[in-house]
Amino acid sequence: LPEETDDRIIALLQENAELTYRELGARLQLNESTVRKRILALRKRGVIRRFIVDVDAVKLGYKSNVMLGVAADPSKLMEVGSKLAAIPEARFVFSTSGENDFQVIVWARSRETIARIVDQVSSIQGVVRVMPNFVLERLK
Repeated sequence: LPEETDDRIIALLQENAELTYRELGARLQLNESTVRKRILALRKRGVIRRFIVDVDAVKLGYKSNVMLGVAADPSKLMEVGSKLAAIPEARFVFSTSGENDFQVIVWARSRETIARIVDQVSSIQGVVRVMPNFVLERLK
């Protein structure tokens, strides 16, 4: 089934996006051209948007990494989201359901920088609450 093949291709690419079509084909017991066609179709449909680099932030000197849970006034969600996404140290910004409206992953080289960013986020018009949670260890 094409869906199962796509799922298997995606799983391997998530582990190692540097695999060649030939290597993927060998691991999946598929023809190289089949793998290439499936990946091109996945990209055309927007399933695979891009191939990215997985960075070890600590090895780059970002020793203080935090997840900010941000609650916002419902009437200001779009504005708050845009301002959060514009913060250079915010590596990822997710709109979420539940207790917080956003989760913001921040990389910083010092706790002082984290404190400045928490103050910056708190001062955004429409932000109701900021809940910082320091990342202790990345498990996956």
